[in-house]
Amino acid sequence: MESNNLSSKRINLIKINIEYYFIFIISMLLLVLGIIMVSSASMSFGENYFNDSFYVIRKQIVWSIASIVLLLVFNKIDYHKIAKISNLLMLIGIGLLILVLIPGIGIEVGGSKRWINFIFFSVQPSELIKLIVIIYLSDILNKKYREIYKIKTLLFPPLIFILIATLLIFIEPDFSAAIVLWLIVFIIFYVGEVRLKHILSILSIWALFSTVYLFLEDYRIERIFAFLNKSSAQSSSNFQLNQSLIALGSGHIFGVGLGNSLQKYSYLPEANTDFIFSIIGEELGLVGTILVVVLFFMFAFFGIRIALKAKDYLGRLIAIGITSMIVIQAIMNMFISVGLVPVTGMTLPFISYGGSSLVTNMISVGILLNVSKYRIISTCEEE
Repeated sequence: MESNNLSSKRINLIKINIEYYFIFIISMLLLVLGIIMVSSASMSFGENYFNDSFYVIRKQIVWSIASIVLLLVFNKIDYHKIAKISNLLMLIGIGLLILVLIPGIGIEVGGSKRWINFIFFSVQPSELIKLIVIIYLSDILNKKYREIYKIKTLLFPPLIFILIATLLIFIEPDFSAAIVLWLIVFIIFYVGEVRLKHILSILSIWALFSTVYLFLEDYRIERIFAFLNKSSAQSSSNFQLNQSLIALGSGHIFGVGLGNSLQKYSYLPEANTDFIFSIIGEELGLVGTILVVVLFFMFAFFGIRIALKAKDYLGRLIAIGITSMIVIQAIMNMFISVGLVPVTGMTLPFISYGGSSLVTNMISVGILLNVSKYRIISTCEEE
């Protein structure tokens, strides 16, 4: 009788979708554009505040290199493994938000405590908490998928922890971060097939709570009235918007040329962070601003495709959450620059100066790329 010496061997194959390459290329293009524009917009700022024209540029390059490394690392980590520690990540995120408020640890800039000072760098927890909430909420809904039709599944414990994080962000204060955070939450709920009546109920409570908070401080009321009455020159918010519009209008079609902006010389506040889109419009013109809009539109398109093609429910929620986080911030930043929404602190993802924002976004892209991969387990026979 002839013996059979054949045995089975398992082979792991990774299928890379075309969306993977597009998201990676778009992110790198935005990152490079960010380095170029921060270099142009920050030289005057560095000279005035640090007596070093290249101070901000060097820091942005260091953060860019670190963020690329982190993107590559998280691209290799299975997102299921990250989701398994989502509870721990949420506790760490809330812990960091608490540390921000402790005198001597949190750094206060312009009346807001948003940064924790470490020896060689500072961290902005309100940026990190957005990604943490995406992973945490996606994991909770994935584990309790059969019970998401129950309102108590949404309230305990997920929304309790998210509300705690929101309250801590309000205390900083950072209202724009809270808005982005909850927009992401509602999108994840919708894509996650949570009942619409539950989403609308939570949305109504959130809207009421946010409205009350919005009118607690005079400066927030001033920003709202400044937005409604753009002809008033009394508000500092209108001053920022007017300078932003001057920058955008000065660029015309092709811009005044890279490095030739006049508004960055202390005319336009936050030229290398919140209003860098305006500097792009001034130096690179309508062509430059359209390029940025197209890149973020493509990021949204391919990010949504990754979510639609995700191999499981968890991957779909994480992908749509990350895509929403980056695109919503981009839209808000550009809308602020052209006066479509009230002026508030909001960086342009990948492009604005800032380590916490850049690192968070690049880690997010790494996770998004991991979601886009398909692991295929096949078997073959060998003697």
